Amino acid sequence: MSKLCCICQYPIENDDAPVIAMSGYGNPKCACEECEALIETATRSHDPEEITEACKTLGEALTKGNTGDEQVIVAVNDIIYNANERCNAIKDGTYDFSLDDEVSDEEFYITEELEETEEDREKDAHDEKITRIIDTITSWAAGIILTAAVVFFIIKFIL
Repeated sequence: MSKLCCICQYPIENDDAPVIAMSGYGNPKCACEECEALIETATRSHDPEEITEACKTLGEALTKGNTGDEQVIVAVNDIIYNANERCNAIKDGTYDFSLDDEVSDEEFYITEELEETEEDREKDAHDEKITRIIDTITSWAAGIILTAAVVFFIIKFIL
């Protein structure tokens, strides 16, 4: 099962996709390679035109993806806002590019204790299998009940 990008809703193929935000349940909300490249351009490029275009494209991807997830919207808006501030400073000639090399306290690192374990993956696979079985049973039951109701009404009106 492939995950969807939290920004544009396209499938994510790689397992080490960047995390944009974390859900309340601790599930990572990841970005696809295209959105990751746009974020990288917006936050690291030295060309103001590239930064502006990346921010515009990122905003359009968020709008088209129609995620509705407030955490993702806030995170992407923060990225775009900071990129625009950086772009304006570059245009003014006041931006210090040595700041790009510093590691921010705001960067998020997943420690070993928080990483998903093999047991977690097995439990998720087991839960997904049970959910599919229950879904299949309820679908068949609903179909049988609907068919019985249709047959009942046909017999009732014909006879």
